[in-house]
Amino acid sequence: MAWYRLAAQAWSFRSDTQREVLIRQIAAQLGELQGRWLHLRVTTRPYPVHMWAESFDHNALGRMPDVAGALGWDGFLEGEQRHLMGLSMSDKEVFLGIEVSGRNALDRWVDMAAPVLGRIAPAAVRAELAALASEVGHLDALVAGSGLDAVPATADDIGWLMHRSCALGLPAPRTLSVVPGGVTRWDTEDLAQFTDGVEMHQEPYAPTVRVVGRIRSQTVARNVAVLSVGLMEGLRIPEIDDPWMQHSDRLPFPVEWSARIYVRRPEDVTGELQRQMGKVRSQIRHYTHDHDLDPPMSLARQADRVLEIEDELTSGLTQLNSRLYGWWRIAVSGKDEAEAISRAQQVLDVYRPKVQIEHPEAQYSYAREFIPGEPLASTAYRRRGSVTWAAAAVPAATASVGDRRGIMIGETCTATRRPVAWDPWLAQEVRRASGLTAIVGGLGSGKSFLTGLVVYKTLRAGARWTVLDPSGPLAELTRLPELAPFSRHINLLRADPGILNPYRVVAEPRPEHFADEEDAERAWRRERSLAGATRRRLVLDVLSGLLPYDVARLPHTRIVLLRAVREVGGASDRHPGMVIDALRRHAREGEDHAGVVADFLDERRELPQAALLFPDTSRHDPWQADRDYRLTVLTMQGMTLPRPGSPREEWTDSESLAVELLNLASWLTQRTIYDADRNTRKGVALDETHFLSQVPTGKVLIDRLARDSRKFNVRALFASQLAGDLLRVSGFASLVNAVFVGRTDDGEAQNDALRLLKVPIGVGYEQMLGTLSPRPRHDDRPDDTPRQFVFADGHGGVEKIRIDLEAPHLEHVREALDTNPDASRVSLRGPASPFVPAAVRAPDEPPPARPVPGPPTGVSLDVAEFGDEGGIGDFEADFAELDDPDGLLAEPAPSAPPRAVPRAAPTGRERPAGDPHDEATNGNGVRHAGRHDQGAYAAELLDDEEFDLLGDVDQGLDPDDGPDHDRAAHPPGHRNGSGPVPDDDVRASGRVVR
Repeated sequence: MAWYRLAAQAWSFRSDTQREVLIRQIAAQLGELQGRWLHLRVTTRPYPVHMWAESFDHNALGRMPDVAGALGWDGFLEGEQRHLMGLSMSDKEVFLGIEVSGRNALDRWVDMAAPVLGRIAPAAVRAELAALASEVGHLDALVAGSGLDAVPATADDIGWLMHRSCALGLPAPRTLSVVPGGVTRWDTEDLAQFTDGVEMHQEPYAPTVRVVGRIRSQTVARNVAVLSVGLMEGLRIPEIDDPWMQHSDRLPFPVEWSARIYVRRPEDVTGELQRQMGKVRSQIRHYTHDHDLDPPMSLARQADRVLEIEDELTSGLTQLNSRLYGWWRIAVSGKDEAEAISRAQQVLDVYRPKVQIEHPEAQYSYAREFIPGEPLASTAYRRRGSVTWAAAAVPAATASVGDRRGIMIGETCTATRRPVAWDPWLAQEVRRASGLTAIVGGLGSGKSFLTGLVVYKTLRAGARWTVLDPSGPLAELTRLPELAPFSRHINLLRADPGILNPYRVVAEPRPEHFADEEDAERAWRRERSLAGATRRRLVLDVLSGLLPYDVARLPHTRIVLLRAVREVGGASDRHPGMVIDALRRHAREGEDHAGVVADFLDERRELPQAALLFPDTSRHDPWQADRDYRLTVLTMQGMTLPRPGSPREEWTDSESLAVELLNLASWLTQRTIYDADRNTRKGVALDETHFLSQVPTGKVLIDRLARDSRKFNVRALFASQLAGDLLRVSGFASLVNAVFVGRTDDGEAQNDALRLLKVPIGVGYEQMLGTLSPRPRHDDRPDDTPRQFVFADGHGGVEKIRIDLEAPHLEHVREALDTNPDASRVSLRGPASPFVPAAVRAPDEPPPARPVPGPPTGVSLDVAEFGDEGGIGDFEADFAELDDPDGLLAEPAPSAPPRAVPRAAPTGRERPAGDPHDEATNGNGVRHAGRHDQGAYAAELLDDEEFDLLGDVDQGLDPDDGPDHDRAAHPPGHRNGSGPVPDDDVRASGRVVR
């Protein structure tokens, strides 16, 4: 047999049409193998953690030095390996053995006599070898096509297959050094190293077979249960059902498959069909002629099926209509017989009710079937069908996404579970694609957490990042001990004036960036002109955004601004104040509207945050750093952005300014791309990018980042709540490389997210986006489970993954990236302020006078003079009426005092009046609760019956009685029928005052 290794086939997130094409391609290849025996083997290999670690370490170029006392590179890499090994994940490996030519007794005799015949008739021997080589070459070309995508198995592949077959059910070693370097073939004598040291035996009538072997000088034993595929109902693949061999991938333990298949010749099938049709006709004639009875419907169905198969064989493509028969075996193992039987039962359950799984006897013989070259154990449970039915099993279907050299970001959570590694710079450096990445998801979907994970792990591997996070959680990364010496955090709203100068945020092109161009000088000058034009357009958009909406929409406003911006020019040493000066000059020359625009801009210039646009001309560029930072996080805490989706005319002045500042901050972020060496691995992460799509220059920024990401080796992360905001940018969908889509509930947003993923729309994937990161409805615990995303890696892989940052060595990173609010984390500085309950007064007691704080010692107060017509009291009254037009904050009228709810009878735990611990006095003379009286102020825990849920009056209180009746029945300072009430008890009462 010639053995081949099949490539993994993606099944998730493909349309039914694409899946049908895959099945038809596999069926056509199987149909070409008529008259041959096939041996299909599906096994697993542990994920090669050591190979990934070597690739990751070799790919970590220019990583930062270790910091004393912090997590170093060696500790980080070791922790990643230990965590990955603890997950116990494996890769599916599928092998296909194809019979090269039938060997009869004469052929075997000639093969044994080959050494003698080679001397007697060397030409005949060479001719047979040439014929075999030609046939093997034909098979190589046949199975290499789309569908099976098979390649010839190497000596290492065959060694692994033999080991997993002879030691069936034993734990798979993570490394298997059975093939010395340079060995390309196996001889018959070499097979002993797989069979020696492994024993396989079965007790009479036992439901499992016992396999004993040695792994790393340790004896290991497993019980193996071998199952066989039985009857099947009509499976609708791919419309409803998944590939039937893929069902076993859902189980939490490894499953081995072995299938012996014979692809039948058309003439053999035709003869058998004629015999079957003759049997059916004879039975029908027996009913109708001999007994004068109507034949059963089952005979009619059999006759129709025979005619249908005969029609398929005589018309259409011969390859797709070929027939086959075979035996499909399944093997599961356990530490003992009970565990093996339990796992076998799980296999039965996962295939019910459409596929029947049988548990035959003679387990030893069935287990030997898994070894290549061993004969068929029994012809029982033979299945017949078309090559299309066999191809619908799609044995190589698995989760395939990511690469084998990047950072570990999580694991797949579909039918197949495997680690997901992603190198953000593989697309630019190897595949010559863009580095544009979209991260989309609703609130709480984990966008910030995912961004922080990618930034942290790639920083450790040598990348440089600039992050714009307006809300600020990612700034915690700059405080991690291993990153702090190489990081800086800039709150742009508190930065130096002019840090967001529109003329400075656009980088000046450097001549060395164009050394690879044919005409470097011309390319550099063209880029300088483009940078100047970008600055002018950016200034025009920013100043227009600062104007009131009604003024900015006037055509005349655009004209006067455009004239002033053109007059100032696009050099990097300009600033918006020069544009306002130009408007003033135009106003003096007779352009009245220019003066109006200048007045509005001067008014906006007085806003505190507007100083970020206007630099201090006596200072240098505030963006320049005193040293080279690996991580720069820009935040804008306190900035008020408009509600997403709100129209421009509804924005307030501060919201309009915030959008323009966010746009400028985004341009400032991308400036780092052009300041560093173009070959250095760089990253840019932008949050709240949905506002960029509403600003013309924001769209220009996104387009520029997408086009320059490959040339300058940049990975650009754009985070947004809605995919439609990014799709509004022309060409974004065609330029985007990788996409992460988190939980999305809205139907329109789901369609847009699928367009970003390049996944078919309207086939049912929309609802799946709403089930990502399921949230329990009846669980009041914090939802801190790892978030799920649909990840498209940019080169064909699309899978649902679970983000993983659960490794013990990254616990401090996980805490830093946790953005979930938790009141228990609040640490109070100094002693906590005591709780002072509101004083309970009698209905006729006047309210106490409010204390008027006096001026601190040594401070004099300047008293404003308001003239003769009104004093300070009248001035305060006017403002009181403006602040509280409905009188909600006014003091209650003395004629309608509040009525106190009678207090319940005291308990034995109440202290007598005069307890020295009841009250304490602070330094300002204000009384507060003592430390032994805190329980008195805590909320009382009452039974459900004690709550006044329906608003009924309390027992013993007549609703018709007024305040006077209350005072007469329960005078102040007395209990209800129990004598006087201490004042402290009244003060400490937890009852509510109505």
